[in-house]
Amino acid sequence: MNAQLQLYTVHHVKVGMEWDYHLKNPEVNRFYYFLEGAGKIRIRNRVYSPQPGQLFLLPAHVEQAFSTVEGHTFRKYFCHFTLTMGDIHLFQQFQIPHFIDVPDQSWLEERFISLIELSQSRSLSAPLLIKSVLYDILSLFLDQAELQENREVWRIEAETPAMAKINTIVNYIEEHLSEKMSINELADRLHFHPNYFIQLFKSIMGVSPIVYITKKRMEKAQMLLAASDLTITEIAEQVGLDLYYFSSTFRKLNSLSPTEYRGLMRAKRE
Repeated sequence: MNAQLQLYTVHHVKVGMEWDYHLKNPEVNRFYYFLEGAGKIRIRNRVYSPQPGQLFLLPAHVEQAFSTVEGHTFRKYFCHFTLTMGDIHLFQQFQIPHFIDVPDQSWLEERFISLIELSQSRSLSAPLLIKSVLYDILSLFLDQAELQENREVWRIEAETPAMAKINTIVNYIEEHLSEKMSINELADRLHFHPNYFIQLFKSIMGVSPIVYITKKRMEKAQMLLAASDLTITEIAEQVGLDLYYFSSTFRKLNSLSPTEYRGLMRAKRE
């Protein structure tokens, strides 16, 4: 089953003081790209103070609340969209940061301007171009979120010996993705009982060791599919999986076969 990406609305606005409300169960994902102003966003029980140049991703079906400051209200680009596979909202399946610091603000502003123009176009190609631009913004967010996640891992390394040990395992995993790995082997490296290792890893990294390893293997596979001429079999070997399991896992997580994903990435470059 393929992932479905749908844009519902996109705008550039200067919000008023009425931008003060609470959503218990929003039906769509929201991108908010803040240009100026001050205020608060609450996502679940965590409160943020967005800064100019930050891009927020607010997932569907997650409780949210918003407010802004009188005399200094937010100016922002925003879009509402869904990214689903069947009835599943994909951002509910992954733990990623809620915002990023945008490295190239003019690039992102150009993308939002393009989305606004395309959303008003009657061209037959507009729906396809909208998805392409929205995928560009999603790719930026996920790439920067991963860097942000890695910086957080480096930050916590110094906090406790247990966290430092988990960080050594994270580094080991990323350096040995082409090799077979078992929970017992990883736990033995830290002289931990496997059950304790799993609990500790999940408490620090947010996911189990198996989920983390699979995520990193699929990320490496995506990079190789997009940037190399290796065969699918060779890429499966590079990420330590047999061909059948690699193909089925890749399709399950990406809603595309490895061959389909490679074709999509090459078409985007043309």
